[in-house]
Amino acid sequence: MPERILLLSWTVPPETSGSAVVVGNLAKQFTRDEMILTGERPVGRPGVAWRADWPPLVYSMMGWPSGQRGARWWRWLQLPWLVLRCLWLVWRYRCTAVLVVFPREEFLLVGYLAAAWSGAKLFPYFHNTYVENRRGLSLHFARWLQARVFTKASHVFVMSEGMVELYRERYPHLRCSALPHSFNEALPDFTPPPEPRFPPRFVICGNINESCRDATVRVCQAIAQLDGAALTFLSGTASAFLQRLGVLRAGVRHETVSRDQVVQRLREGDVVVLAHGLGGGMSTEEYRTIFPTRTIEYLICGRPILAHAPAECYLSRFLREHDCALLVTEPSVAALRAAIERLQADPALRDRLVRNALRAAEMFQAPRVADLLRRHVGRN
Repeated sequence: MPERILLLSWTVPPETSGSAVVVGNLAKQFTRDEMILTGERPVGRPGVAWRADWPPLVYSMMGWPSGQRGARWWRWLQLPWLVLRCLWLVWRYRCTAVLVVFPREEFLLVGYLAAAWSGAKLFPYFHNTYVENRRGLSLHFARWLQARVFTKASHVFVMSEGMVELYRERYPHLRCSALPHSFNEALPDFTPPPEPRFPPRFVICGNINESCRDATVRVCQAIAQLDGAALTFLSGTASAFLQRLGVLRAGVRHETVSRDQVVQRLREGDVVVLAHGLGGGMSTEEYRTIFPTRTIEYLICGRPILAHAPAECYLSRFLREHDCALLVTEPSVAALRAAIERLQADPALRDRLVRNALRAAEMFQAPRVADLLRRHVGRN
């Protein structure tokens, strides 16, 4: 019997979050006979195209309006139904493996139970660290669940080589490898980026949360010092949250757009901004290992990347190794302002960063990533 995967994720298309983009791009590389995709039906998101020859997209629970209270309890109320639904999908489609995406521990629990009770192979896919990013009472449950998931798992996938390094340090006997982000678009040929306009235009893409909050605020402060500069947020983050951060001001627009439109919208900017938290409420391990989903769209959009990130983290190491972004590691508005001025004044720098970004993107092409998954599922 050929392998068939149930891919379980909290966020799925047309949700605009990073995990939804990752699972959507990955699923498009499989056929209806190879994979079933299930998760939460998002509320109030722009639609995306989903072809009939791609894996069936089955919604197993209803979402909650973004920015409104009660989402956590609404999700927990639906959990018994989600377990039954996943067991039915495994039986109905004769799935041999369950690939479950974390960062929602409720979904990690459901994926574990569905695999354990059905006899399917379990492949957890950690987009973020779990135990390392919990405190207090929630740490006890996280340790209990992660230990059982690791024991049951045929193989553990993580989002980046940074997470692989961490897990090999902490869990030396764990079978673990990176299953990185991917993109489905054809890799464009290099075209020199246009001369920056005056006033300049900047674009920030992706959700703004604790993983990038401080860096985003600092970049916005630097941009605000440029006369007439325009900034666009392409983000599913609630406007009320951005207002509280103080980043929505004159010259700043906030839009939520379909993943199908993101790369084209990034090309409307002169510079795209990649912000990674230098500190905040998450664990040191999380900041060390995060590789933001938006990085892939930035690499292929044909515009120079201004990155603001900690000196010692996997993302900064990747950007340095591939020389594909102008990296600012100092938590300083003045340093960011100087970097912006350098990008504006140096066409050779802009050309080099864009050319190198396209080369770096080759490793994230979706067929390559899908083949990694097929090989692991087939041999475990």
